Amino acid sequence: MQSNPTPLFQSRIGLGTWLMGEDPSKAKQETKAIEHALAIGYRLIDTAEMYADGTAESLVGHALGAFATSRREELTLVSKVLPHHADKNGTIKACEASLRRMRCDYLDHYLLHWQGSHAEESTIEGFLSLQERGLIRHFGVSNFNQSALLSWLKAERNVGMQSGCRSNQVYYALNERGIEFDLVPTMAKHGIALMAYSPLGTGNLAKYSALSAIAAAHGYTAAQVALAWILRKPDAVAIPKSVHENRIEENWQAGSIQLSEAILTELDALFKPPTRATPLAII
Repeated sequence: MQSNPTPLFQSRIGLGTWLMGEDPSKAKQETKAIEHALAIGYRLIDTAEMYADGTAESLVGHALGAFATSRREELTLVSKVLPHHADKNGTIKACEASLRRMRCDYLDHYLLHWQGSHAEESTIEGFLSLQERGLIRHFGVSNFNQSALLSWLKAERNVGMQSGCRSNQVYYALNERGIEFDLVPTMAKHGIALMAYSPLGTGNLAKYSALSAIAAAHGYTAAQVALAWILRKPDAVAIPKSVHENRIEENWQAGSIQLSEAILTELDALFKPPTRATPLAII
């Protein structure tokens, strides 16, 4: 069983689709991977218009099947608008195109992929229009550090909103903990959920010998411990990407692991918490 989902997400372990759709010869395997994730219980799928120029969204659309119609309410679907599309009208058009590719009627979270040159107020106005039409449920941001997030929140106030941003998707993993110093507290203060992309690093954490030793001593894999560590934060979800069914299953099982204080102490000794502000890590 998965640990209880947050109010914003149907499951706390999700499937990322970054790099899917790049190679047409792998489309069948990638579609099957998404289908398998849904079959074993994943209810959070993350994608973006940028991923393979929309092909990743199309793969998601092919894989959803009955979930796109009779079981849609069981899912949390996330996509992102590119910054150069993100004025009001461009945001609306980009979302409509994403929905066509994904063969669904609405997105649960629609994010600005990273900070761009368009006025944030214009992007927010696009998001609000999409909400009013029922095309998105929530909106948020991605790759925003503390300064960028505070700027976004100011822009929300400028258009008369008190709280709109519901999530910030950032690179967060055991070996990349910089956001804990200033960004995570700011997000918590404003009720903004953390979506951790690349929670296994660039895949290196799954093979990290010292982490593997800690995990094995408790009957887990290194990847499972790395994912369960993300979920120690009640408002966080993790979206690892994989196209291998055994790894998809292994990752899913991490959602039911509760790490003890003793393990958390070992992990803090191995991967030190930040002691100062650092630049936001981005992949």
